[in-house]
Amino acid sequence: MITAIQDAVRLLLPAKRKTNSVTGWISVDAPCCETRGLTQKRTQRGGFNFDSDGSVGYHCFNCGFITGFQPGRQLTFKFRRLLDWMGADENTVNRLVIEAIRIKDTMPPEQVAEEPAPPKEFKARSLPAEARTFHELNTFYELSDEKVPADWHNAVIYSATRKINLFKYDLYWTPETQYNLNKRVIIPFTWQNKIIGYTARTFDEGVKPKYHNNHEPNYVYNVDRQLKDAKFVIVCEGPIDAISVDGVAVLSNECNRTQADIIDDLDREVIVVPDADRAGARLVDLAILYGWTVSFPVWQETHKDVASAVEQYGKLFVIKSILAARETNRLKIELLKKRLYN
Repeated sequence: MITAIQDAVRLLLPAKRKTNSVTGWISVDAPCCETRGLTQKRTQRGGFNFDSDGSVGYHCFNCGFITGFQPGRQLTFKFRRLLDWMGADENTVNRLVIEAIRIKDTMPPEQVAEEPAPPKEFKARSLPAEARTFHELNTFYELSDEKVPADWHNAVIYSATRKINLFKYDLYWTPETQYNLNKRVIIPFTWQNKIIGYTARTFDEGVKPKYHNNHEPNYVYNVDRQLKDAKFVIVCEGPIDAISVDGVAVLSNECNRTQADIIDDLDREVIVVPDADRAGARLVDLAILYGWTVSFPVWQETHKDVASAVEQYGKLFVIKSILAARETNRLKIELLKKRLYN
């Protein structure tokens, strides 16, 4: 039974293949490249490795797609995607998902492969000393005779204007004037439900820079809030964009390997929605590199980012439009990128 996934993959291998007698790697025409829009040089560029413990490894030496399976673990989204590219139908993939669970259940505990640890740990960093959530501030000013500061009032108005759900997302305000923090909405950053820093977004157009950040690099915002059984995750640039659609944010138009690993560990379809400015083209290029889906919704003609679209059209419409406009083919993504940014 432990080789059930291996056996299924072997049956999907094309007749045209070459086995390296030294390494044991099996080379085939890469099934990932054509689907991702790379049609050249795919001959014998996909490599499969089958180990005696029942594991399967796959590496494309053309487009760089990497995935695999190890007994004791579930089938990842990327591995299921590979099975689909190889011609497995939905019923076969679902059967193998169940088979992977059965394999895990039959293995002695000491042989069960441990799930990979989070690719990054972040040191705890506190919020500004006088920072309080909007809810705490509301209670304080209800119970005291002190006058509500104008800046706190403006922070609440700004958050409401951006359609932020204050019952779901805790935002903070502080009277501290250093870095103009009193003129900013503080968004806490959490990792494994511990605060590891924050970003503070100004609501005063006269305050520069727009964001004041206090956190370690390589962080992905809002990972903690992703549902375990979700089928996709929306990747945005800014934290307010992520809040508006319950997605995640890479906090710039860059996404390094550590951040990509954090997102891939969610094990679901990754849908990147870049900002509709020239800088957003960089995130599209990285999405192609990591094998992610990219979405170019119709509202990008008039709105720069996800949060702006949600302000006008609402959360449900924007998410629906993102799903409807997603694209996986590399050539089509490149064409849509040129249309948006040229």
